[in-house]
Formats: sequence, C-alpha cells, structure tokens
Amino acid sequence: MPAPWCEAHHVTYWSQGGTTSTENGTLLCSHHHHLVHKEQWKISVIRGVPWFVPPLHVDPGQIPQRNHHRTPLRT
Repeated sequence: MPAPWCEAHHVTYWSQGGTTSTENGTLLCSHHHHLVHKEQWKISVIRGVPWFVPPLHVDPGQIPQRNHHRTPLRT
C-alpha cells in the first residue's frame, strides 16, 4: 500500500514512554494497524526494518516475520 494511505504506528507505545519519531514507528495499513492492537502483535525494528512477532494463538513459536514485498533502500 502506498505510504500516504498508511497509518503510523508507535513500536513502543507513546503511553509506555515511546517517542514519536521515525526510529520508533512503522507504517501499517488500517486493517493491520487495528489487528496489531487487537491481537497484541509485537514489533521490533532491526536495522531500520520492522519485524512482526505474532501472538501465541497465531504462531505458538512466535517466529519473527517481516514484509518482503517492499525492501527498504539501503545506501
């Protein structure tokens, strides 16, 4: 989904001391943004790339996943 159609998500929630910055954020479509909150997915940013850890009922092994559809440009 194009970035202008996405919603910003705090990786560490603002209410838990997370900053409002690009280092603490990721863009999600509305559906997945609500799903992350509803089902309590965890997100980590590793070298600028968000990794998503599913809740136990989705993946008992909680193996981190990333979106390979879009690969960030590296300089």
